[in-house]
Amino acid sequence: MEKTKTIEDIRKKLLSEEAIDTLASFYSIFADSTRLSIVSLLLENELCVNDIAEILSLSQSRVSHQLQVLRKHDVVTFYRSGKQILYTLTDNHIKDLFRTGLEHSSEKDEKLYDERKKKGY
Repeated sequence: MEKTKTIEDIRKKLLSEEAIDTLASFYSIFADSTRLSIVSLLLENELCVNDIAEILSLSQSRVSHQLQVLRKHDVVTFYRSGKQILYTLTDNHIKDLFRTGLEHSSEKDEKLYDERKKKGY
């Protein structure tokens, strides 16, 4: 017979309040549509601020600000190529988070599901 877990056993597995706050802060960056749009562009591309701004029809300063937030949370990184600074996603974890969120969101949303499939996500 399997031993039933007690409340105390379950409580021991709970992350610390600090860890939960850190995780909540990380996930909060995905609650902004501009930042999500930037992440979606960087899934398969390395782009400079000007290109991102042009593609999204946003000001360069707005894009720069959002990239700064994404850099602060280690979602994007950058490197210099000649005179340009190119941005890219930090690692595949970010790609996986984006794609998993999109897949989950589209499970019960036929329009989003169709768009996801059409765009190749």
